Amino acid sequence: MTSPGTATGLDHVGRFARAAELFADLVSVVDLGAPVPGCPGWTSYDLVTHLGNVHAWAATIVETGLEAPTQADAPRSRRPRVVRDWYAGKAEDLYRVLRGTDPERPCWNFAFGAGVAGFWGRRQLHETTIHTVDLDSVARGTTQVAPQVAADGVDEVLTVFLHRMHMRGHPATLTAPLCLVCEDTGNAWTLTPRVARSDPDQQVPVQPRGSAAEAAPILADGPPLVVDRRHPGADRVSAPADVLYRALWKRGPTDALTRAGDLARIDAFLGSRLVP
Repeated sequence: MTSPGTATGLDHVGRFARAAELFADLVSVVDLGAPVPGCPGWTSYDLVTHLGNVHAWAATIVETGLEAPTQADAPRSRRPRVVRDWYAGKAEDLYRVLRGTDPERPCWNFAFGAGVAGFWGRRQLHETTIHTVDLDSVARGTTQVAPQVAADGVDEVLTVFLHRMHMRGHPATLTAPLCLVCEDTGNAWTLTPRVARSDPDQQVPVQPRGSAAEAAPILADGPPLVVDRRHPGADRVSAPADVLYRALWKRGPTDALTRAGDLARIDAFLGSRLVP
């Protein structure tokens, strides 16, 4: 099962390089011993070493096309410049691997198993972007996520992580169609609960066809949601892309979202464990 197509057409690898540069710059100025609000139990140093090791892990997967063990490397000291240079080296290695690999080459990924290498450029862009938000929060900064990047990140949550979290035993709570809208980019997604196959009197919603309405892959034991990028739902959540992106990643308040319809149903979905 391959990962679904994206809705935004970004150069994920180029955007990743820019995100990694911004993250590296922040490493030089934050208190590496300070706690990270978005990552309970972690200091800034823990966050940097996590992201650097994730980059190295992803680079190995893209190079080999195969699943790889996680890595546990560390900078040789905790001096900010040393930690920054260590991280920048990991990011540069990953960038070179991604740029040198055909994004359509078969490659393992953690969400669907079989897939293509392009999955990892997108995944590492958003891993870096959301952790830049985390690291900047330590310095009380105001990092802004570009609308196109944020909309792509919302798409990744809905078409990759809803599946991933369902398979890990954390299904999203949704009992009626819900439309999510990025007000500034125009991107929209409608999530529709998938009727249980065990009920012979009910039908499973048909997944729409065509690139404009690509749906997340649904397995027999997969997530009970169909993701349609075209049609509005009765319940609706809208916000600028950056605000919606942060809310889905639990890095921003849900009360910053505009909600219409059954608020209890909407809040139940937003309160679900949508991402790791």
